[in-house]
Amino acid sequence: MTMTLSEIITVLKDAGLFKELIVAGKWHDRAPEELANRTVLDLSYDSRTVKEGTLFFCKGLKFDPKYLTMAANQGASVAMAPADYSAQLKTSEHPDLPQVIVTDIQKAMATVSRAFFGYPDRNLTVIGYTGTKGKTTSVYFTRHVMAKALGKVVAQLSSIDECLDGETFIPAHLTTPESLDLFRMMKEAVDNQMKYLVMEVSSQSYKKSRVFGLPLDIGVFLNISPDHISPMEHPSFEDYLACKSEIIDNCRILVVNRECSQYDYLAEKAHDLGKQVISFGSDQSAADYQYRLGEHGYFTVTTANPALPKLDGDFRVMMPGDFNVANALAALTVAAQVAPVSEDFRAGLAETTVPGRMEFIKDKQGVVACVDYAHNYLSLTASFNFMKHEFKDGRLIVVIGAAGGKAESRRKDIGRALSQYADVAILTSEDNFFEDPHQIAADIKENIDNPDLEVIVNVDRKAAIEQAYAMAKPGDALFMAAKGRETFMHEKGKDVPYQGDYQITKQLMEK
Repeated sequence: MTMTLSEIITVLKDAGLFKELIVAGKWHDRAPEELANRTVLDLSYDSRTVKEGTLFFCKGLKFDPKYLTMAANQGASVAMAPADYSAQLKTSEHPDLPQVIVTDIQKAMATVSRAFFGYPDRNLTVIGYTGTKGKTTSVYFTRHVMAKALGKVVAQLSSIDECLDGETFIPAHLTTPESLDLFRMMKEAVDNQMKYLVMEVSSQSYKKSRVFGLPLDIGVFLNISPDHISPMEHPSFEDYLACKSEIIDNCRILVVNRECSQYDYLAEKAHDLGKQVISFGSDQSAADYQYRLGEHGYFTVTTANPALPKLDGDFRVMMPGDFNVANALAALTVAAQVAPVSEDFRAGLAETTVPGRMEFIKDKQGVVACVDYAHNYLSLTASFNFMKHEFKDGRLIVVIGAAGGKAESRRKDIGRALSQYADVAILTSEDNFFEDPHQIAADIKENIDNPDLEVIVNVDRKAAIEQAYAMAKPGDALFMAAKGRETFMHEKGKDVPYQGDYQITKQLMEK
């Protein structure tokens, strides 16, 4: 994997992203003859990883030029930036370091990374999921069904973990990786003989151009509701929807929830762009594929559109909750478009588990605990409703917080969901970032309007879980929201080690 400076400039010009090349204070529209064949051996946006022959991307809203100097000192052969950093770079010390100036550094990084790693998407069938909730679960359902039907040739990228060889999973840190990391991982998947990639595509990945230039064979739009609205994420619902709907511009086939609140707009946009639209939904909808709910995770699928692969029959998911049936049908719909429908679909779906998603633990006294990543109104109310239905005889004790520095509107929604369903709420830390957890808890508490709901504040999350279990009686159900099996907490710009909700709860209940 190498590229010359001349090749890099050509790729950027083709994408309309190139401005100029600056070498020793002089501007060029193309690489000078003596630099045209300068070879780039690696890519990086982290100055700490730069080595000889690396192309260094100067990215970030508040990029500090000292990192460019650090990269140059460590052997960077080319720099790419949105502005001229010659003055800060001290060109006298690095006279021959070319600076490629671009119109958009995020798009340029995606464009060059895709080319550098050999356009790996062209060797994969790429399936991308977006939606306010259900992305991770749907990705797991899809990978399991496809792997059961097609073998160990299905890679996965999710907010929980990544699988690039069809069987080994490693922890993830972003819902959708930075473009450089994304295309690097796709190249690794191709080298591992993977044929398919199932991945989450967040609204931020389009807003921040992490998936710029990535075509999807199938794009899946699960649902949308007001969330991630904050100065740090999306300023309005309109912006949130616009970013999410970019999946339509970039996919060949759109699979969409017929009961999504914005279905008409999404289908209209897709049809106007000449994309095939396939819908899924309940038997109360006009979807192409419809599900009828049974009990205990059972459901029946009917194919209403005879032009599509037939997907009729009875299925089951082992994760409780009606919302998981919709996610499961989305996965079955996708799988039916890329693999022959068989009994493997049914088996793969039934075998699917998602770490930290509706994971149940029960102790010898009859106390039940559920650990889940639910963190917004839709996912919380769906989970709480299931818990109240399944465990009618006891109290629902919820341990919950909210992320600091983003989606502040979510705190109101959390208060509303707790008021509707919980008997006891222990407000604690989630990922505080730079906010005071006591203030976050106060914001949630301010929006609780059920006078019968017992509210406790304990910002030490491990202590909060221990407190919840200590107060539980036989028949009670505990619900730990948002963190699942995550083993870190975001605190003041650092990832602080954390044992994990599931791990703490399991340890308590198995004593």
